[in-house]
Amino acid sequence: MPSRRLYLRLYFAFLGVLLAVVAMVSAIAFVSGRPFFSLHRGGPRLAAHLARMLPPPGDPPALQRAVAEINEELGMDVEVIGPGGELLATAGRPIGLPTSMVLEQARRGGGWVGPALVTAPARGGGALVARVPLAEGAVRRAFIRAAILLLGVLAVSLALVFPLSRSITRPVEKLTAVVEAYGHGDLSRRSGLGDLQDEVGRLARSFDEMADRIQRARRAEKELLANVSHELRTPLARIKVALELVDAPDEGVRRRLATIAEEVDELDRLVSDVLTASRLDLAALPLRKVRIDLAALVEKARQRALALDPELRIESGVEPGLLVEADEALLSRALDNLLDNARKYGNGSAVQVAASREGEDAVISVRDRGPGIPPQDLGRVFEPFFRGEGAPNLAAGFGLGLALARRVAQAHGGDARALNAEGGGARIELRLPLGASVFAPSRERAASA
Repeated sequence: MPSRRLYLRLYFAFLGVLLAVVAMVSAIAFVSGRPFFSLHRGGPRLAAHLARMLPPPGDPPALQRAVAEINEELGMDVEVIGPGGELLATAGRPIGLPTSMVLEQARRGGGWVGPALVTAPARGGGALVARVPLAEGAVRRAFIRAAILLLGVLAVSLALVFPLSRSITRPVEKLTAVVEAYGHGDLSRRSGLGDLQDEVGRLARSFDEMADRIQRARRAEKELLANVSHELRTPLARIKVALELVDAPDEGVRRRLATIAEEVDELDRLVSDVLTASRLDLAALPLRKVRIDLAALVEKARQRALALDPELRIESGVEPGLLVEADEALLSRALDNLLDNARKYGNGSAVQVAASREGEDAVISVRDRGPGIPPQDLGRVFEPFFRGEGAPNLAAGFGLGLALARRVAQAHGGDARALNAEGGGARIELRLPLGASVFAPSRERAASA
């Protein structure tokens, strides 16, 4: 269904009011005897003139001759009615109007008594009634008047009504766009309509005040989360050191200590993800962009993943010479999270890592060969702490790794997406815009040469 813009609805409403006023004025003019579109505008004056020229009613032959001459010379159907309603003379087609109505109109000075029918007072208290023929070009002039009136109404509406409707709805459209952007996560958007002194201005000021309060509350929450996460790292480090210093001769105790150490490592990764995400949201972690060789970045991430799980098989394929300007620590952290996610849900299968150029983007993708992602969860896997159906039974985790990876991509002006690969398994892509930040050195050398 096409969008019905508010300013168009207002404009057509005002235009309809104008046309209704014109129609009402025309109806009143017609009822009053002076219709705007009348094809016989000179009829009443002509009838009055003819009535004054008629012989007195006491000379019926002369009166009949005068009426016949009017009919012959002017082509008008004419009747002369006496003061008592009797027909004194007639010529042409019968008119057939009630004599009482004709006499009453004549006593008021004459005028229109029907379509093309006009009356005027005659000598002796009688009345003349005539059917006025169409003058040459009368229909054309009537259409011209109608067209001029319509064009005038449209011109007035375009000059006055349309700007008025736009001035009324423009603040509403701007406020709507701001609210939609705010609803999509841009919490910095404000209406800028606080100077208006009408209802829209009050609504805009209320929205801006609400947005300010929500943004302050969210910032306070993120600052608290970042501070708590930072403080948690110290006791976690102490626990890890203490576990390493424990000398347990019993094999069962050593296995339990190793399990505890793994849980502490998982908790430490969670705290690190929360801290990094909070600082990204607070803009307290500026990007330290350097030129990075994606092949070297992928290889380092591969070695770190193998150190955690030597049995993991990782296949890599990176387009040679592809460089990117990015924060190496953040991009490495995002890639580590993608590999860790593939390791958890790959059911021990090989993990494929690829980096290539696609149009105006550099794409880093990690694929596993696990059960894949349910279609209803594809749009939610990047939500913090989201874990789809069956995920708790497949692997440990807190649902922050993919959320942090997408935040890193967005901080570099890109994005991330999840999809199910052909042949089974899921593929997670980090997409970075090329622009001036991603380039291949071979093209630079070719350009300089």
